[in-house]
Amino acid sequence: MNIFIWGAVILVFFFGIVGFKILNTTEFHSEKTPIHAKIPLDFRHTIFSILFYPIGLTTFIFTVLTLTPLVFIVHPKRVGWAIRFYGRLMLLSFGVIVKLNGKDKLKRDKAYLLLINHESLFDVFLMGCLTFRQVTALGAAYQFKLPLWGIMLKRYGIIPLKRRKTSEAIEAVEMARKKLEDGICVFLAPEGTRTDDGELKPFKKGGFHLAFGAKADILIVAFKGAFEIKRKTDWRIKPGRVNIDVGDFILYEDYKDCSIEELQSHVRGKMLELLRRDNKLS
Repeated sequence: MNIFIWGAVILVFFFGIVGFKILNTTEFHSEKTPIHAKIPLDFRHTIFSILFYPIGLTTFIFTVLTLTPLVFIVHPKRVGWAIRFYGRLMLLSFGVIVKLNGKDKLKRDKAYLLLINHESLFDVFLMGCLTFRQVTALGAAYQFKLPLWGIMLKRYGIIPLKRRKTSEAIEAVEMARKKLEDGICVFLAPEGTRTDDGELKPFKKGGFHLAFGAKADILIVAFKGAFEIKRKTDWRIKPGRVNIDVGDFILYEDYKDCSIEELQSHVRGKMLELLRRDNKLS
């Protein structure tokens, strides 16, 4: 019994360090969130955060320890149900409830390029809720250095992206193109990094070069409410609901004669329309 207790303590301590490293790398910043974007976070949310972070960490440990062997035993194209389950479980452990609208579009047989707005650290778990077939994504390179988590990402086929190295970023986009041509969907955040103020940032061109190169249909998905729950410049969380709205496909045949800039502008406009859609009746 003593050995079991000490083992559990060591495990929690180990993953606690991993969790702190993630937060230290991605969440603690010197810049301030713009005044107009400030959400009224008070002492209650500090208490909520103190309560939910240990629950979330425990759930994260459970997720990594059970999902890692699963992706080695079962082919990635057959673990979509598990990715969806663990994605929702992780979000629930932080007090986040998800409402997904338009999920049937995600089940299409033909591979597509799925573009999301990047609002929160929790976006990775929200993307898990969208996994109804084999997918891959471009993920920040630092994640692949994390114990077990990095191994799991690599095994599942996630593509590491070093944003500050142009040559390696181009290589990552080329890998994503090959995945699309092999019938695997690619998830991408065209903003590149998370929003600081809750507003949609300008889109980078890499994803649109990918779309043209793979002759891929594009599916736009909007995350609504993730920024309010966990913003980039504050460690605290505000439990609540996230609406995920799946838009309509933009077919390659409909944009093949456009320039990169025209497609970039068109897709961003469609994303803004989706973000402004009223969810009161959802």
